[in-house]
Amino acid sequence: KKMGNNLEITYGFGYSPYGKTMIASTPKGICALEFYESSHEDVFERLTSNWKNAKFAQDNTLAQEELNKIFIHKEKIDLYVKGTNFQINVWKALLNIKEGEVFTYSDIAELLGKPKSVRAVATAIASNHIGYLIPCHRVISKTAAMGGYRWGIPRKKILLACETFDTLSNNQ
Repeated sequence: KKMGNNLEITYGFGYSPYGKTMIASTPKGICALEFYESSHEDVFERLTSNWKNAKFAQDNTLAQEELNKIFIHKEKIDLYVKGTNFQINVWKALLNIKEGEVFTYSDIAELLGKPKSVRAVATAIASNHIGYLIPCHRVISKTAAMGGYRWGIPRKKILLACETFDTLSNNQ
C-alpha cells in the first residue's frame, strides 16, 4: 500500500548464465530479478512502477556480486515480495517445485485448493518480478506448451533444459 515509502532499493545491471540481468534488493532481500535483451529501460521502468515511493540507488558492481552469489555460488538469498495474498500463495507454491520438475497451471491451482482458479494462477505467475528465484519458468500449460514467459520462450526452454541436465547429472 505504501508503494515502498521509506524503502531503499539498490539495483544494478549485470550478467547471468541466462543473459543480461537486472537485480534489485532491499535490506530485507531481493525484490526484483529480471532478464532483458537490448535495453534495460523496460525492466527499470517496471521496478520503479512497482515501488513508486522508494529511493533508488544504482550499483552495478554490487549487482554483479549478487548475481554471482545466485547463479555461480548457488547461495540461498532472501526475497522481499510485494503482492496480494493470492499472488504470494501462488509464488510460495512455485518455490516448492523442485529443479528439473514442471507443473501445470492446473497443478498449482489444485495445490492451492482452488481448482477453478487456473486463470488467476496464470495471472499471478505472470506478475512475478523475481525471475529464476521464484521459478515461474517451471510452469507450463496442460498441453505442455511453453505459453507466455515475460523473458521469452527461448530463455524458458534454456532454463528448463539446464535444470533438467543439472538434476540428471547430480543423480548419477
